[in-house]
Amino acid sequence: MRFFKTFLFALFAFASISMIAQEARYIEFWAETDAEFADPEKSPLKKEMVAEFDSVARYPYNPDFALMAKFEILDRQKPITFQTTGSIKQRYQKAGTIHFQVDSTELVLSAYRNLELMRMPGHENQLFVPFTDASNGFGTYEGGRYLEMEIPPSDSVFVDFNLVYNPYCAYSDRYSCPIPPRENDLEVKILAGAKSPK
Repeated sequence: MRFFKTFLFALFAFASISMIAQEARYIEFWAETDAEFADPEKSPLKKEMVAEFDSVARYPYNPDFALMAKFEILDRQKPITFQTTGSIKQRYQKAGTIHFQVDSTELVLSAYRNLELMRMPGHENQLFVPFTDASNGFGTYEGGRYLEMEIPPSDSVFVDFNLVYNPYCAYSDRYSCPIPPRENDLEVKILAGAKSPK
């Protein structure tokens, strides 16, 4: 019994430390995003809006949307062209599928690699996950949102929806943004990450 109590305490302590680290990453991610938006040289905002910028609208950190998922890698997928909000087309390759649960609902998202970006040093393993969900148009951007992560070394992957962000075209029509594919339309609400622009 004593061993079991010690084990439970250690497990709880590990989970608490992990949650603290995840929330710290959330704070860091959005601080970096806010700094980018406030910089006239980097901001996707129109020039007249940069001076009035305070922060990107977002949900408070929610541990329920930071979860472990199963990653199924897909090899030798044919390149595909994503439709965008503008005239520029972008080519991707499906790298795998992410299997997870939200409120006991089984969900799947496809993850992609940008064929141009993957040739650049430091981006070889970067995954792009564009998706829509039931909250779009009701608190979040109607065109969907994006999530980025790395190809995991195993069949398990950590997915943190607290870090999902809006495409730049949510803030300005001068950008050409990939439109999330239909297969990445989630039937649940993902009330985490970026909200609709203010």
